[in-house]
Amino acid sequence: MTAGALLDAAARAAADRAVAAGVELTVTGSSDAVVHVDADRVAQVLDNLLSNALRHTPRGGRVVLDARREGDRVLLRVADTGEGIAAEHLPHVFERFYRADTARDRDHGGSGIGLAISRALAEAHGGTLTATSPGPGRGTEVVLALAAADGPAPRPTAG
Repeated sequence: MTAGALLDAAARAAADRAVAAGVELTVTGSSDAVVHVDADRVAQVLDNLLSNALRHTPRGGRVVLDARREGDRVLLRVADTGEGIAAEHLPHVFERFYRADTARDRDHGGSGIGLAISRALAEAHGGTLTATSPGPGRGTEVVLALAAADGPAPRPTAG
């Protein structure tokens, strides 16, 4: 499956939620790079990342999906103009039930395990899931890195 097809499907699945949230959702830099993945599980990861981005981006904000080839990896990126994450919280965002602050509590939706599950699914595909943010109020970027189909085969992990 191509990275672009994965992103296009994720954007279509999230389109109504983006409209309801008043957030612009765009796909840029779609890639024809092929990845051998369980499309349903990668869709689950992308849906979780999009749900988080839409939940934490204010009305009038923007969420961007893009894909690019970088060496033997394909990078699928979800970036937003939302709340951002303080540097001291970034190392913990993939921990189960971790909440960076009161703005990220159950009143804002979510169970607190989505990012942990997403990282586990990324690793099960031989990939990685990383998050960066320039800080509070400055958005967040999450990147799912997967092996390109013509790169080295991913090493499955027990899960």
